[in-house]
Amino acid sequence: MKHPLPLCLAALLLLSACRHNERPTDVLDAPQMVAFLSDAYLLEGFYAVETQYRYDAMSPEVLRAYDDILKAHHISREQVEHSFDYYASHPDLYRPIQDSVLSILERQSEADTAAKAAPSNKSPILLPM
Repeated sequence: MKHPLPLCLAALLLLSACRHNERPTDVLDAPQMVAFLSDAYLLEGFYAVETQYRYDAMSPEVLRAYDDILKAHHISREQVEHSFDYYASHPDLYRPIQDSVLSILERQSEADTAAKAAPSNKSPILLPM
């Protein structure tokens, strides 16, 4: 009769490996990361245009805007930092997050473009001459 130890050892290793890959509680889950990153990228894009792409100009208003995003998502800077660290070591989990963010930003851009191109329902203002 074969000894059951190798089979038990394999099962134990498999269970511990699964537990090791679980996301820590202080790391944002994928939907939270997608929502935060979408807002953060929009903020960065807006300020990049406003400051003519000078990223060294992290003005107090930009920092306040980041604080507002953190508050809106009920998360802390530490959670964001831990999350980036975690996802940096798990690129297979981060790639779908980035894909989702890019999809959201593309849809937003298309909606903005369509809104600008749509004819206005307002009557033109006629000025007396």
